[in-house]
Formats: sequence, structure tokens, C-alpha cells
Amino acid sequence: MNTKPKVLIVGGNGFVGSSLTKAFVKNFEVFSTYHRSYSPIKGAHYLPLPQLSEKDRCDRLITSVKPDVVIYCLGSNNELEAEKDAKATQNIHTSGITHLMHSAEMSKAKFIYISSDCVFSGIDGNFGESDSTIPASQLGKAKVGAENMLKTRSLNYLIIRCAPLLGRGTLDHPSWLDKIREKIFHAKKVTMLSRMIQNPVHVSFLAEVLEKAIEKDLRNRILHVGGLTKISSYDLAKKFMKQIGLPAEFIECSDSNLISSPIDYSLNFTETLSLVEAKPLLLEQSFNLF
Repeated sequence: MNTKPKVLIVGGNGFVGSSLTKAFVKNFEVFSTYHRSYSPIKGAHYLPLPQLSEKDRCDRLITSVKPDVVIYCLGSNNELEAEKDAKATQNIHTSGITHLMHSAEMSKAKFIYISSDCVFSGIDGNFGESDSTIPASQLGKAKVGAENMLKTRSLNYLIIRCAPLLGRGTLDHPSWLDKIREKIFHAKKVTMLSRMIQNPVHVSFLAEVLEKAIEKDLRNRILHVGGLTKISSYDLAKKFMKQIGLPAEFIECSDSNLISSPIDYSLNFTETLSLVEAKPLLLEQSFNLF
């Protein structure tokens, strides 16, 4: 008899969703949604993503799976892409969870929302869970909208704010480092920001935190997930290329001539470590997991 908890991953064919699916199949019965296609992972069940704006379809998804936990990681976390279409960003990251959250609430499933460090202002850095969210970007505003909805309407939620996540994606949904590596492999230049500081971490650390949070039945709180190294995306990309033996000179700085203060989105995640007893990672340790 199968006694594994059921986890429904909404956005299961993306980089984060597929990484969580791969990590969870050992200890959970995993159901992952996909949009057009997916790269199958042994042991997981795949379901087409319903139209999230239609309540009946969300109800049917939850009723058919009967999950103990719903993890929402749909949509890109690229701030530049989000700026191009604010309405689509809002629909994916905020409006999309409305009916699904209600369906999960009615079935008594925990709803976990994967948020981002861009909910903060970027002025000081080392942001804690209780610090004020003052987003400047469309992605940050959409994420804050979803967070506020969960905090006011759900009785069993977790909000996980993540620093940039490192790792290998799938053929259909490569990670941002996969895309950079591919361009440099073909001798194409890549421009990166040097004034935006974050503390990235391998996606396996997110999976570890989530699994322990589910096991401990943590609820109605915010957890931060990040790494021990604060670094810009420009410096990170150069370090990573050197690590894998590709020429770092193809990576160019896009904001070196700007006279402005750095934007520091780094997350303080000491409270998360005390709650789930996970082991934090240095940047070099994250690289070694590729």
C-alpha cells in the first residue's frame, strides 16, 4: 500500500519544477503539470496544465490528484522578461494561483508558493523574512501580490523566497546558466549585470528545505533560501565558465559605466536553517553539484 505523501508540482516541466520532481520521487508520490511537452522523470506522474483562470478546471485537477501538498513554481523568474509583458507576468505569478489556492484550501492541502528575492528594494541587502517588501520590478510586484493573497486567504501555506537557483535544466527548459554556457560554447558574447548582488544557491538546497519543511508540517510562514556567497551575475558567470573550462572573456559587463549604488537582493536565511536544519552551500559547492 502506497503511503507516500502526494505532491502536486504546478510548473513541473520548468527548470525548478523538474528539479523538484527529480528530487522528490524517492519520498513522495509526485504529480507534475506540463504545458506543451515535458522530459519524463521515472516515477513521476504527468498531467496537462489546466486553464488556471477557470475554477472548475482547477477543482478537477485537485480532486483527481488529491494532493497533500501543492507547490506552485510556474513561470519565469527573469526580471527583464517580466518587464516586457506586465499583464502576462501578473497572470502567471499572481492571478494564476487564485482558483488553485482555493481548491487546495478546500481539500486541506498545503499550498507552497515559490517566490523571489526581487520582492525587496535592493537597497541594503541581507533581507530577513520580516523585512518590508518594496519591489521595484514587475516580477517583484507580481510576487508580492501572490504572497499577500496567500497570507490573507490561506490557512495552510508556505512562501519560499529564493535567491537565483543554479543547476542543470532540461532540453525544453534550460536553466539560465545552461543558456549562458550554450552561447559561450558557440563563441557568442553574453552581457551580464555587475551591480546587482545576490546570494545564489544550487536548486538541490531548495529541494532539501522543502522536503524538511513538508516533513515538519511548517505552515503559515515565510522561509528564505539562498547561498553563503554574495556575488553579481557577471562575476558568477565568469567563475562558472572558468570552472567548466570555457572562455570567460565572452562574458561582458552591461552596466560598468553606470554611476549608481549596487542593488543588493541578498537573503538572510538563518531562520530557515534553524527550522529545517539544512546545510548551507558555498558557491563552489553549488558548482560542484553540476
